[in-house]
Amino acid sequence: MSAPAAAPGGNRKILIPLDGSSHAEEAYRFYMENIRHDGDHIVIAHIVEPPSLPSFSLRSGFNVPTEEWRNIIVESSKKASAMEADITYRAAQTKMKMDFIAEPSKKPGEALVDIAWRTNCHMIVMGSRGQGDVRRTFLGSVSDYVMHNSRLAVTVVPAKRRFSTSGPASGRASFSEAS
Repeated sequence: MSAPAAAPGGNRKILIPLDGSSHAEEAYRFYMENIRHDGDHIVIAHIVEPPSLPSFSLRSGFNVPTEEWRNIIVESSKKASAMEADITYRAAQTKMKMDFIAEPSKKPGEALVDIAWRTNCHMIVMGSRGQGDVRRTFLGSVSDYVMHNSRLAVTVVPAKRRFSTSGPASGRASFSEAS
């Protein structure tokens, strides 16, 4: 399976995953400032991790906590709707063609690769949480998964770094990850 060819005139389809984090926002900002072409069509993917629902509640004895389940699901749905409204407004302000896809998945990397394939995207631009090597090795990384399992060009925008002059005792400046 190969990536679809961009249409003449630069009509590309770009997948940008957003999850409400500053890292995802940085990737969106990077796309807008450095990669965007007139005629691009962006596909915003929001992968909703299915909520961890309690199997019983102390408040309701040992009964199934259906009210808690409902509240968790409603809150998750409200967050996705607010994100969709915000990104739709921003796309309209810049006259961008945009689709918003929100899907539940316990495996966000797999879901993103699947969405990119189903929507015939040409490229993926995503943020990196900036996990350390050890944590990434044990927990895995969504961006690593997408890079290794997608046949598309993938741009991973690293966690934003800030310049600090209060570096090591040698007096040299250092870089640190922004929170």
